[in-house]
Amino acid sequence: MRTVIVAAMLLGIAGAVKAEAAPQDEGAFVFRRICNIQPGRNDAARTLARDMDDLVQRNYPGAEMTVQTGRWMTGAQNIERPVDQILFSERHADPGMRRDFSEILMGDDEFRALQRELAGVIDFVSCTETRFRERPR
Repeated sequence: MRTVIVAAMLLGIAGAVKAEAAPQDEGAFVFRRICNIQPGRNDAARTLARDMDDLVQRNYPGAEMTVQTGRWMTGAQNIERPVDQILFSERHADPGMRRDFSEILMGDDEFRALQRELAGVIDFVSCTETRFRERPR
């Protein structure tokens, strides 16, 4: 009986309080893609990740793109038999800037060559993509 009374009181209080979302500052858009590395290709993946990072930092110093290797829990990751993965991460002020940056990269012969090398290193079927908006700093 006491449980019913407490539940009724909580429902009454919840109904009396009108919840309004407070406006929040907008954070940057973050795009991440994680892919499993093919068995035996860890060294090649680490080298390509470093080369991709170097290329972006050298040719596009204002860009916020990183590539790293490690292990993350994704739908393609099995906790019983984890595999190494590669994470591509970009941060942009808005989705349009990401599209523009992607077009620029697709016009970069050196970047495209690195992408072709990745084809023999990662399992594209395992790739998972996450998009989210950062909490403002």
